[in-house]
Amino acid sequence: MEKESCRNCRNIDFNRKEVLEGRLAGKYRYGCKYCKSGYICGVLSHDEKLEMMVCQGYSGNRQQADDMDSIAQSYEERLQELYDRWNLWRQTGTLEAELSDGIYLNNLRKGIGAFLRQIEKVLPEEHYPECYYSPLPPVMDESYMANEVEIKEAAGKALDAYRKNHDYQWLQEHFCELQNDDRETGEAYRLFCHEEVLEQAIRDGDLLKMKRESCQEGLAVALALCRKRMEKKLRSGKRKRGKSGEKAQITGQLDIAELKVS
Repeated sequence: MEKESCRNCRNIDFNRKEVLEGRLAGKYRYGCKYCKSGYICGVLSHDEKLEMMVCQGYSGNRQQADDMDSIAQSYEERLQELYDRWNLWRQTGTLEAELSDGIYLNNLRKGIGAFLRQIEKVLPEEHYPECYYSPLPPVMDESYMANEVEIKEAAGKALDAYRKNHDYQWLQEHFCELQNDDRETGEAYRLFCHEEVLEQAIRDGDLLKMKRESCQEGLAVALALCRKRMEKKLRSGKRKRGKSGEKAQITGQLDIAELKVS
């Protein structure tokens, strides 16, 4: 069992220190939230004396209170971060595009509710953070998408940039020269589908698909690599056809010579 003393009291304020003068020069006292004077009921020449001082206003365990304050602050920061993230996503949309912003926002709202219940289990009510009393964000329509105008503009620019890509244009021009069962044919077709899906999404006004298909990170590299492989495949095919022609010509010449000899 802990000793009741000013050192362990929750009411002592170590940040408030009064250095005394006159006949008490060289001594000091700390603040106290209980005493009417605002200071502890006694003077100190060194902090060790706090172990021997106590008044009827003694309250709890200071270390436990400090720990609880620290835990409460941590919960407050995390809860405020969730609220801030919800507000940001509602204004600017989420970074992900697998689901609509409305679904992401509602899932985050559920997370905020679960975190509030966790606070109720862990903290006494007097330590609830201020943002605990903020209302839960509203339930959003699952089709909600933030920044509708910006998404449409980005989709149009992405489609235009894709069609102007030199590697894309080369693939379109030479696509018919490949065999249908070639690996390069399938890869090129997949890249062409990206353009078709984005174009259809713009016609349909499908904001989620526009946002998803407008993300062209790595697409230019994929087009360049596909073209490189196609060029290699076509060069290889031409060499093989050239060699086959030479063999056929040589074989034919021998046959004619043999006929002449006969």
